[in-house]
Amino acid sequence: MDSVEDIKSRLDIVDLVSEYLALKPSGQGSFKACCPFHHERTPSFYVSRNRQTWHCFGCNEGGDQFSFVQKIEGMEFREALEFLAQKTGVELPKFDHEKAGARKRLFEVNDLAAKFFQNTLQQSPGAEVARAYLKKRGLDDLTVDLFKLGYAPSGWTTLTDALLKKNVTADELIRAGLSSTREQGGGTYDRFRERVMFPIQDVHGNIVGFTGRILTDDKTQAKYVNTPETAIYHKSSMLYGLDKAKGEIRQKNMAVLVEGNMDVISSHQFGVCNVVAASGTALTQDQLNLIKRFTQTLVIAFDQDAAGRNATMRGLDMARAQQFNMKIIQLPADAGKDPDEAVRKDPEIWKRAIADAMPIMDWVYLSAFRGRHPEQPQDKKLIAHEILSEVRRIADPIERDHWIKRLSRELDVSEQVLQEVLGATRADPVPAIPRASASTASHTPTDPITESEKRLLACALSQRELWDELTAVLHFESKEFRDPELQALYACALEAYALPQNPAVRQGAFPASIPHASSDNAALLQTMSFLAERDFAPLSLQERRHELYRLVASARDRFVTDERQRLAEEMRQAERVHDDARIAELTKAFGDLQIKRDSLRPIVQGSG
Repeated sequence: MDSVEDIKSRLDIVDLVSEYLALKPSGQGSFKACCPFHHERTPSFYVSRNRQTWHCFGCNEGGDQFSFVQKIEGMEFREALEFLAQKTGVELPKFDHEKAGARKRLFEVNDLAAKFFQNTLQQSPGAEVARAYLKKRGLDDLTVDLFKLGYAPSGWTTLTDALLKKNVTADELIRAGLSSTREQGGGTYDRFRERVMFPIQDVHGNIVGFTGRILTDDKTQAKYVNTPETAIYHKSSMLYGLDKAKGEIRQKNMAVLVEGNMDVISSHQFGVCNVVAASGTALTQDQLNLIKRFTQTLVIAFDQDAAGRNATMRGLDMARAQQFNMKIIQLPADAGKDPDEAVRKDPEIWKRAIADAMPIMDWVYLSAFRGRHPEQPQDKKLIAHEILSEVRRIADPIERDHWIKRLSRELDVSEQVLQEVLGATRADPVPAIPRASASTASHTPTDPITESEKRLLACALSQRELWDELTAVLHFESKEFRDPELQALYACALEAYALPQNPAVRQGAFPASIPHASSDNAALLQTMSFLAERDFAPLSLQERRHELYRLVASARDRFVTDERQRLAEEMRQAERVHDDARIAELTKAFGDLQIKRDSLRPIVQGSG
């Protein structure tokens, strides 16, 4: 047994999910709750103890213990594997324990440092200036404790001396970025001194580094000092506050991105908890990948000076390529210079600003005019080029025409001239959004026809006797499904049930798997299994049979109607070219369709 199967055998999925959700019984071995991955009032999230799987009929997500932990915790598979292995006591195969141990040790050293800084802030008389600063910024004790804020005291080796007593070596302090080597005389000294300390935690809450803010107006020192790049800290891969915000981001399906740590902390204190910070860096690909674990909706609130705008645009280019749904926050002029000031002035200002975030194109348009004079030729040119470079990215011609007309009016420039400029304006290419395949487009939870067809197949597979009636009595064919994915699964199931040695063929049992099924078919089969348990397990055989026949009649009526339309078009074409042989063939096909429909009626009536 490999590690994955060993973990699954030791960890009941109901017990695991119950650690995150309040599950309620829903049939034999089945439990339900409101889905943690999308908004809903009526529970559509189901967990099956019999199958050790979960599925949500609302967002169509599902899987096993590993996929649940990956999604709920925002973990990659390896992280989920290690997380569940530790929970179940399974020893994973050796991979690189020395490297993993070194990383773990750096986490431990940073945690010891954070506790030292916290203790200093709370108890040291020398930290009064830091306590006064945090009070002036409006932070309460609960928030200070939640974000593990601390204070690095004066003295060149205060932290070093304290941690050496806790068996931390000088080399470990250097590798953690907490100490630096003296250029002369040997030894080390503390990197952070006389600063308010902001621990930086990764998405799982591990402390990977620190930001220290100076409390004086000393222009000879940097206002902020950060941990240098280490084995566990890469600034471009971090989002401050994500460990605390990820649940709210997933719940609200929206991440609010700000610039500074204080913007995040103040927002959380006043109940706006889906906020994270890029910590002074332009938005990076790694940061977008982190956000994408929890949402595809990104609302940005960077400072609107030239640097802030440029940072926003660079981030938008990358986010656009990943198909994020993006908006830009514009704070009112009297709200303060940043979200921290706005939320401390009045939390409702910040909440309204988030709710009123504007689409990218509106923001680009306003930003292009800001500080410029459209009556002056040079400014008129800059405005046009800035806006048109974004207009080029708009795929819809009606929307493009809207912005060109608006720009023409406000710049007093003809649309023809703007079209010429548009043709010459450069814009970085944006990857095209792939068109959905026919199967993907039709396979949506809200499509009533697809849902009806799913119920038909789930009902038939819920009991072998019903499957036999569907195939041998009703002579149902895969082409009678309108959904291509269900056609493929049905054809696959027909082949599987035709093999007597197949363990899936058991009286009264829903097949756990179908041999040779594709990954898509296997995933759809899991959806069918939950649908069967949810809707048909409580019913008697006669009640299931009645429902199956009703669903088959409905599907066959749709199929015959669609086929008749197709044949009618082919008949018209055949008549145009006087193809008598084809006309005779199509006439027979019309008759066969009617026979197929009529033959079902007495069977359906008999099932009632």
